[in-house]
Amino acid sequence: MDRARVSKHVIGALLVSLFAGGCASEFDRRFDEAERLRQDVAARGYEWINTADILEQAQASEASGDLAAALVLVEQARFQATAALLQADREAEAWKRRVVR
Repeated sequence: MDRARVSKHVIGALLVSLFAGGCASEFDRRFDEAERLRQDVAARGYEWINTADILEQAQASEASGDLAAALVLVEQARFQATAALLQADREAEAWKRRVVR
């Protein structure tokens, strides 16, 4: 992923979190979605190294009352898990092109 795409994604998540009112139920919903995606990609063996850590940081931020930061972190984790799923899908077919025929 290039930095510009990630930066746009993070900024977008921040804006969404600010305009969403930042309620705890919104955090829980987003967190659950990101965790589900993380578990799916982990089951396929493609979990990125810091996705779980980002989710832990999000929980800590939410617990300390910094809901805006927590939502941004959850969005980062969701983005990473989604990208890892795309990577897993791509690799599921790419290995076939590498086999000598």
